[in-house]
Amino acid sequence: MRVDTALTLINKGLTYHPGWVVCAEDWTHRFEDTVRVTVYLTEARLSERENSPDFTRQLDPPGARARFLLTVGDVADAAELVFRLVRIFERNMSHEIREFTRVRDTGWAPLHPHTIDGRARWSDLSGDDPLYDLTFGVA
Repeated sequence: MRVDTALTLINKGLTYHPGWVVCAEDWTHRFEDTVRVTVYLTEARLSERENSPDFTRQLDPPGARARFLLTVGDVADAAELVFRLVRIFERNMSHEIREFTRVRDTGWAPLHPHTIDGRARWSDLSGDDPLYDLTFGVA
């Protein structure tokens, strides 16, 4: 798939989770046939321990985001592009779930993706690369 085709599909033809916006930009100046995808969370709740268990405090101002790179040159069609995005969205949702899932009495998040111990535990149990969560911070 051409980069401009992928950009049009993502930026003009793709919807996602309510309150979340997906957009992409050409990233071929760094990597061949690659786009940088940004997911903006327009309604982001704060996941810190002191906000559990109800997590009513929201990020102010809104605009939390996850960014990742996606190579599209070997994508066959729109369905495959959406498939690849959905796979990444699944990983991103897993990241969010692990941030908010806590032991009620202590607020401990044993699988928290922002801690070394949480990533290591997740990796041990899931088989996922312990550094995978770091890919959501691509500048």
